[in-house]
Amino acid sequence: MKKLYLVLAAVLLATGLSFAQVNVGGHAAVNFSTLWGDAADDAPWGLGFAAGVAAKVSVNPMISVVPEVDIDLRRQSDDDVTWSTWALEIPILARINAAPQLFIEVGPQLGFLLSSEVEREFGAHSTTTDLGDAEMLNTFEFGIDVGAGYAVMPNLDVNFRFALGLTSIVDGKKFIGSDDPAKNMQLQLGATYWFM
Repeated sequence: MKKLYLVLAAVLLATGLSFAQVNVGGHAAVNFSTLWGDAADDAPWGLGFAAGVAAKVSVNPMISVVPEVDIDLRRQSDDDVTWSTWALEIPILARINAAPQLFIEVGPQLGFLLSSEVEREFGAHSTTTDLGDAEMLNTFEFGIDVGAGYAVMPNLDVNFRFALGLTSIVDGKKFIGSDDPAKNMQLQLGATYWFM
């Protein structure tokens, strides 16, 4: 009986996807990121970028599901210290077409931290600390993305997103001796070119 349900579910899924329009594209963005939370008072902002691939599965003319896989460089920098982090991000967004070319998007984002380092400058000298070696970071984060965009052409979208981390990327006890969270926060301006 279980096999029958599995076969039926697979047939329904395949039927639904056969009617859905699927587009594939490349995504690139510049981001402006910082940290927020009890352990991130006065954290500096910094400029970075993200690039990856996206799919757009149209459920109906008004709603699409848009998953992405991006490599993201985040930076926070002040006069003497620059913190750089590379992450693999997977946002899964619901896209609602509010007008013929205007859309709103919202959804969860999964993040996997790949590497992170802090560079400190002391006059003419600088030191670099690999935070991955020090095991100060949590390697998984969960957040939410909210944004809006505009279809400039049938194959080109531009969008603005606000990404808010909901889990701490810093292991507080190892890094600052406390459980206070430090979470990622980003403003992102990007574009997606749909080539399929």
